[in-house]
Amino acid sequence: MRGEQLAGLFLARSGPFAAGVAVLIGLLAAVLVPFHGWLPGLVWPLLVLGLVLVGWLVRWVPSRPAPRWSALAVLAIAIGHGVWAALTHSDHVVLRRDAGSYALYTQWIATRHGLPVSSWLDAFGGSAALTDPAFRLSSPAFYQVVHGSSSVDIVPQFFLGAPAVYSLGWWVDHWNGLLVMPAICSAFALLGFAGLVTRLLGPRWAVLATASLALAQPVLHAARSTYSEPVATLTVLVAAALLVDAVRAGNPVRTSTGVAVPFAEAFDVPDMPGADDPRLARLLGLAAGLAFGLAGLFRVDGLREVSLLLPVAAVLALRKHPSARPLVFGSLLGTLVAAIPAVWLSRPYLGSIAGSLVPLVAGGVVLGLGSLAVVLIARRREGRSSALGARLTSPAWVSRWPWVLSGAVLLVGVILASRPLWLTVRQDPKDPGSRVVAGLQAAQGLVVDGGRTYAEHSVNWISWYLGPIMLVGALLIFAAAGAATARWWLSSTAGVPLWLGPAVIAFGSIVLTLYRPGITPDHPWADRRMVPVVIPAFVITGTAAAAWLTRRAMRRWPATALTGVMAVAVVVMLVPPFLATEPVAGERTEQGEVAAVEKVCAALGPNDVVVALDNRAANEWPQVVRGVCDRPSSSLRITDIDDTAAVAAVVRPIAARITAAGHTPVLMAGTEEGEAVMAALGLTSEPVVTLDTTEDQRYLTKVPDGSAPLDVDVWLADASDVS
Repeated sequence: MRGEQLAGLFLARSGPFAAGVAVLIGLLAAVLVPFHGWLPGLVWPLLVLGLVLVGWLVRWVPSRPAPRWSALAVLAIAIGHGVWAALTHSDHVVLRRDAGSYALYTQWIATRHGLPVSSWLDAFGGSAALTDPAFRLSSPAFYQVVHGSSSVDIVPQFFLGAPAVYSLGWWVDHWNGLLVMPAICSAFALLGFAGLVTRLLGPRWAVLATASLALAQPVLHAARSTYSEPVATLTVLVAAALLVDAVRAGNPVRTSTGVAVPFAEAFDVPDMPGADDPRLARLLGLAAGLAFGLAGLFRVDGLREVSLLLPVAAVLALRKHPSARPLVFGSLLGTLVAAIPAVWLSRPYLGSIAGSLVPLVAGGVVLGLGSLAVVLIARRREGRSSALGARLTSPAWVSRWPWVLSGAVLLVGVILASRPLWLTVRQDPKDPGSRVVAGLQAAQGLVVDGGRTYAEHSVNWISWYLGPIMLVGALLIFAAAGAATARWWLSSTAGVPLWLGPAVIAFGSIVLTLYRPGITPDHPWADRRMVPVVIPAFVITGTAAAAWLTRRAMRRWPATALTGVMAVAVVVMLVPPFLATEPVAGERTEQGEVAAVEKVCAALGPNDVVVALDNRAANEWPQVVRGVCDRPSSSLRITDIDDTAAVAAVVRPIAARITAAGHTPVLMAGTEEGEAVMAALGLTSEPVVTLDTTEDQRYLTKVPDGSAPLDVDVWLADASDVS
């Protein structure tokens, strides 16, 4: 029995502990990084004290005994996933995609201990350089922010939370430590996921669900590179688990949290009676709300889950559940706290995504005010009746509402899945992403239409990795949950269903994400958008469908049929993810880039100032040179690089200002065309890097099944005497 209790404690608390540590790191960074206090000698002692605090707080998380084998199996799956992701991690440090920007962001705060990034404007001749229209300090994911006419900072694009977590890896083992941190966070995210499944379906089903999620290629891909998704997934899933705990703690102890509707036995509710502990419910509700809100330390999409949480809190309030108010308070407080470093340190990024951010914030305000209005009106009319209310709650309508709600869920699913048959989604063809899409279309033999976002195919993207059967089963479970919610609300006096909050948030997030993924649609890069919520939600509901079939077989069918059902469930849950992942399971992309960066740094003298000449160098190298090589770096705005006279006219004044400032101007090229321009300018270039490596494929219309070749080349030339 002692072993079963320990297994239950592990499944219930390992995820919250890991998420608590991640949030703690994010909060410490929000306080220390703006003041250049992100020092290992300060952070490590504070983190040790924080671990004690997190451990003390986690002891409030309830648990129940679980089979020892289930906890051991989940642990083995998480460790195996993390080790494999670490062994096959990408070396993406030459900035081309978001993973490179996160890696360089992390490297900067780990070594410079604060923000913003230094511009070294004096090395370029001071404020006079800012008046040159061809001169720029910005580069992809690193914004140039000018203060007045004589000061400029470089501001990283993304939120601080993930780089803060990953910087601990740098302090342990530099690049190697940094690049494996996402794998470690992904392993902990699987533990948080297993805890959520344990609460909803039981510990035995947590093993199958965790294995399915660990095999999913988008999850593995995010774990191999320095994306924010692994740590964001951990916090969101743990927040959902704490919400389940809060609901259970506040439910009456003698009532079941389920209702007699189809698929109800999919959820392991008979063994999860309420705890009837209002104080614990309030504490756990506050913790769940804070976790949802503080997920905003790692990703802006956390606002979506907070917005969807507000109607859930309204339902809890209408049923007078003690966790309702703490849940709202915690979510709003956590969101406010997360917003402070976001606005302070990432304001240019927020401005660049205003087209998506403003509707998201507006939707949250509408949901929040609407939920509050419903609660206030309902309480004011409590005890009163109306003709319309009596009609809608009449026996006839009580039997219809479950069908209406489940039908609406099915209709939404059918509309999303059928969009390729009747819809083509486009964006502004002038958007920078449109040019990227057009280039990929031309390379892949597709009709060139750069405005396409391919968002109408988003359901297919999930089907690639999880299989269509799991998606159908998940949709049926969501529909059944809708029916169960309607019947519970209208005719049950039982406690709030444990699955209600996670189901509402998951379904809403799935619909919004699939409707508008909001990402360049090349795969597997685009699929990380589905990692924190969408894929885990489909896996849980797919597992719920398998649990329903199995429990039905146990009650009504012979043992041979039960064995067959369980075998089919295992095949459906594991084989499609395995088949999608197997072709790329051993791929390790971007190898050699760390060594390439070291070569560039070694080739630069202590007085060199680098100016990127062509677009390839301007996109990939300014922050590498600035952050890793510790040299001033900038790039040029050149309309036509083939016009040698025009290029010389641009380069001469910039090189002259650098020379006058007492430095050596060095031109950098990343293409043969750029190297040819150097020769045309009368400069002698030196080939510093000639790297043949691989990157992830960039397919628009099919599942990735390998890697693509990638060349990384760098030429340097002393530009002191431009002809």
